[in-house]
Amino acid sequence: MISSPEPFEIEGADGGPLRGDLYAAAGPRAVLICHGFRGYKDWGFIPLLASTMAAQGVSAVAFNMSGSGIASADGAFTELERFRKSTYAAELEDIDRVARWITQKLGDLKSFGLIGHSRGGAMSLLHASSHPEVRTVVTLAAPSRIGVWPDAAFEAWRDHRPHIVRDYRTRGELPLGPEIYDDIQRNAARYDLRRAASSLTIPYLVVQGDRDRSVPLEEGRTLASWGPPSTTELAIIEGAGHSFQAGDKIRRTPPQLLEMIERVTAWMRRTMVPDAREARP
Repeated sequence: MISSPEPFEIEGADGGPLRGDLYAAAGPRAVLICHGFRGYKDWGFIPLLASTMAAQGVSAVAFNMSGSGIASADGAFTELERFRKSTYAAELEDIDRVARWITQKLGDLKSFGLIGHSRGGAMSLLHASSHPEVRTVVTLAAPSRIGVWPDAAFEAWRDHRPHIVRDYRTRGELPLGPEIYDDIQRNAARYDLRRAASSLTIPYLVVQGDRDRSVPLEEGRTLASWGPPSTTELAIIEGAGHSFQAGDKIRRTPPQLLEMIERVTAWMRRTMVPDAREARP
């Protein structure tokens, strides 16, 4: 059963509201769950994963990136201008703001971890590599590179026009402005996932479905190969696609989804100790 979370709102990287949910548990451990591109905190398996973590004694926080374009639990894109201006730098700033909010909210926090799906996994990896307070990180169906877009997108951005993203879930058209192109040009070195993974000294779990058509299995293998062997583990979920067989809203729990959640929660129980650098996968 998915427990009722406590909603909260803070200022996001773009100055607008950043909305989140706290799934509280007793104890000094917490995880932050980051959604992917065009995702949101109430999408698919995120509430189930957060609730399961809380039931295991680890507080969980899920939130909407300030540039997600989504304000409510129905997943409608009602903030198109915020989506248009979204950047990778803003997402990293959002993660940092929520992480600081968690620390203030929960007080005596001994262990803090990150879980991210798809692009949110890449953002989680980047954040973890530069924030020593993070004790463990999990990427779910994350790409091995960011800043990869079709030629038409770069052509539009170089011409100072938005690139139109067609969203399969809402069947809408979403404008993505040249701000993200400028961000890539300025901060390419900062977004090097190989550098981020290889610099980790904490437990790192890569979870990947073998039937993912959005992020092929080879990208998961690549991410895992970049992590230090002594602290990195690759979990391949057989028969799982990009969402681990979860729909937009959870109506059933297929075995691939259950396996993913079981692997992640077991990993967190094993690695979220006061100093996870002493833990071993």
